[in-house]
Amino acid sequence: MLASLDRLISYAAKVHFIEKVNAMKALTFKNHSVVPFDNGDGKIWFTAEHLADLLEYKDVKQVNKIFHRHKDEFTENMTTKVTVSDKSMTYGGLSKEVRLFSTRGAHLIGMVSRTPVAKDLRIWLLDLSEKESGIEVGCLEVSNLTQLAGQKLHDVIAAFDKKSFKHRGQKGSGLLAQRKRDIKTIKEATKLALQLTQIAIPDLGVFPDTDEDPEAA
Repeated sequence: MLASLDRLISYAAKVHFIEKVNAMKALTFKNHSVVPFDNGDGKIWFTAEHLADLLEYKDVKQVNKIFHRHKDEFTENMTTKVTVSDKSMTYGGLSKEVRLFSTRGAHLIGMVSRTPVAKDLRIWLLDLSEKESGIEVGCLEVSNLTQLAGQKLHDVIAAFDKKSFKHRGQKGSGLLAQRKRDIKTIKEATKLALQLTQIAIPDLGVFPDTDEDPEAA
């Protein structure tokens, strides 16, 4: 009897969990399609199972290990626990706790992970986080700078540097690692910009001391 009730509880929690997940649009990273958990706040939340799949771990255990090893680095905005249950059931206490990670929390998991796809996942999560926050830092493609000229070239670099510092360079933003990468890109872009805008002055010879027309001499 107890075994049957346990299976019923597990099934009820699973049903409600699936309903909550299916309320969100699927997100695609490489060949992985993930439907975020709908926590009712309109934000993107991932489960540990989601992150295990995205990071290409064999199971969820490694994600849980990473979290517990670094849990003091997570704020309440980066992770939370929710109770999922099937409200249509008449039985009481049919519930299951699920740990969720926001895009920033998932990004931190990715920072610690060492799987081959971790770096690309961090970039993808950072983009999601900024879009969710209404932030448009954009990216600075050094290879595209050759299409710009003059002051416009320097203006683009300066604008990116300003946005990067504002949204990624502040203490507590959790994005200082990305800011460091931005600085490296900015330095490369600035070096290229100086090369592209440097004007070579030809040798015009020795100028006469007077204002006389040289052809009149």
